[in-house]
Amino acid sequence: MKEFFEILELSRNATKEDIKNAYRRLAKKYHPDINHSKNAQDKFIAITEAYEFLMNHEVRQHTRETGQVNQEPTSSDHQANEEFERFRRETREKAKRQSEMRYEEFKKQHESFQESGVNDLALLFKILVRIAIIPLSLFLLALPVYITLNNEWTNIFILLVTWPFAGILVWYIYDNRKGYFMPGKFYYSLERIKHIYSERVPTTQQCYYCYGEKADSRPYKVELLRQKDIKLRTGGFQQHNVSYVNESVIIAVPRSRKAFIVHSLITVVKIVSILFFLIFTNISSTIWKIIFGFITGGLLGSLILVLTRTRSNVSHLFNYGTIVRICIWFLSVLTVSVFHFSPFDVSTSDFIYFVITSILLFDCLLMQLTDLLMGRHSPKRLFEQYPDLNKKLNDGFIEYNEVPVVSVIFPVFKWIIG
Repeated sequence: MKEFFEILELSRNATKEDIKNAYRRLAKKYHPDINHSKNAQDKFIAITEAYEFLMNHEVRQHTRETGQVNQEPTSSDHQANEEFERFRRETREKAKRQSEMRYEEFKKQHESFQESGVNDLALLFKILVRIAIIPLSLFLLALPVYITLNNEWTNIFILLVTWPFAGILVWYIYDNRKGYFMPGKFYYSLERIKHIYSERVPTTQQCYYCYGEKADSRPYKVELLRQKDIKLRTGGFQQHNVSYVNESVIIAVPRSRKAFIVHSLITVVKIVSILFFLIFTNISSTIWKIIFGFITGGLLGSLILVLTRTRSNVSHLFNYGTIVRICIWFLSVLTVSVFHFSPFDVSTSDFIYFVITSILLFDCLLMQLTDLLMGRHSPKRLFEQYPDLNKKLNDGFIEYNEVPVVSVIFPVFKWIIG
């Protein structure tokens, strides 16, 4: 018992809450995906084992009552101690198995997250930010000097404003100098990408997306969840926490190599379309640049699907309720926009900030309103889905919790990346 407290860096009189907090802190510190030392996995398993053992109320209660874990048993309680030691060994073995299972579960979740590509996108964004920090810090250092030399020397006081920020950025660069331009490892290397597009999986299943094709490529995975409960925790004034208890399921839709290539191509087309309008067009409104990028990417993607006779892999994202909300927000942006046709340009009035704020603040209210008015038609999809996926959607499973997320953002984001 004593070594379990020592593993979690706790005293013998620690409460269950102390044990939980210690486990969260140490598990995060020694998780093998974060800590790459050789003994990280063994340490993580030991921490989980100690947590599972100490959280067993009966063992802790029995220990406190008998007080004989580290004492030499007497003849009167020899049998009781033997039973306790046997119970302790069984609990320890069970805890070890649970910790190993929990580690494997962490690995599977991490692998799934890596395969989604979100990690690579976040890493790429982090690299771009770090690159931008270098000229920004140089600009903050040089700005007051330039102003002082070209204007009055009294402007030197700008040093007091810009140089502290520049110093923080320079220190950040110096502190992260090791691997500054490569803070992590991309999951999708060129070799892995080549393997994904060239591999063929032997199967007798038919591709759902392309009629007559074998499902010889990676399936398209759709992760769904169904809300089971909402837990509210309160610790006093302004110390409240709400969490969701969800039941999750992953639907693997069989897909052929042809469909996989077509879906990947459409994703690239959408991203290129949005970037093209953002960078190379002279439209005044950035919002309308993005909108035109979405429209162009969607039209080109639909054309590719028609020409290749392939079903879309993202049609399940949009139900009638979501379509109505997108149309309402689009019309809201349209009302504060001004179109010029010679030369073509679109600008927005200052009310655009009010519209964007309304979308962020009142989207959930609009979602509830559309669901109430449309009734059973709101969650229906525009197109028929894969039978297993369709069954889960009809059973009340959804793609995400719509309450804490702006309900039009998640499907649009997933529509882009596929």
